[in-house]
Amino acid sequence: MKPYDPNEPVIFTHIPKCAGSSFIRLLIRWFGPEYLKLNQDERQDILLPRHELKDANGNWVDGIKVVHGHFDHGRKYGLPYYYPEVNQYFTIFRDPFDIVVSMYFFCKGRSKEGKYWYRGEQVNILDEYPTLQSYLADYPYWLFNHLPQDITLSNYRDKIESQFIYIGIQEDLPGSIRQLAELFKKPIVELPHFNKSVYDEVVPDGLRDRFYRDYPLLKAIYDYAKENYLRPLPPPLKWRRPNLPQN
Repeated sequence: MKPYDPNEPVIFTHIPKCAGSSFIRLLIRWFGPEYLKLNQDERQDILLPRHELKDANGNWVDGIKVVHGHFDHGRKYGLPYYYPEVNQYFTIFRDPFDIVVSMYFFCKGRSKEGKYWYRGEQVNILDEYPTLQSYLADYPYWLFNHLPQDITLSNYRDKIESQFIYIGIQEDLPGSIRQLAELFKKPIVELPHFNKSVYDEVVPDGLRDRFYRDYPLLKAIYDYAKENYLRPLPPPLKWRRPNLPQN
């Protein structure tokens, strides 16, 4: 991973169904007013806002250390182009099959409650995807929208190493938090799990293996994160006073 530079903002790219609702509480506790959460509103079709991170002189604005959002190529606000001035990211990932299955049951539950909105319209996901199998066969491309642009099977390692200061995994969230706490020089905190999806049907055997065959890049990225999330991280760069020239 690349060294964390505390002199510049870092982006937390929030991949849906990867402990984000719990992780928000951690970032608020760690960074307080220096944490900036970008909120979109599907009910009103309000896109992700963009805040200027540099002033008229090209200096980083004071008071923003972490920018957090659902960066999404499908909505034209993906990474790196939505914040091209920021070149350090971190995220929490999860077994990609479990991400997509969890999203299906989350959307299904919200649809039944009449609370699932997409681009300003109330949607019932079951109209298009009546079964988990149909959803897995067609819809997982949304997950690629939340990854940085142009990641492929041939370059994903280089992309991760050049853009990310850290990728944790949800399956060991305590271990991932310990790594980030050491990196950011923050206290270790235990998190509850919020926003859980309720599975109201059995996930058929064999779907996981078929999913991995259909989407090998997602599996490769997850395997890379799982193999490396506890490895020693490079020390952060030296902090310097804002807007002072470097030697």
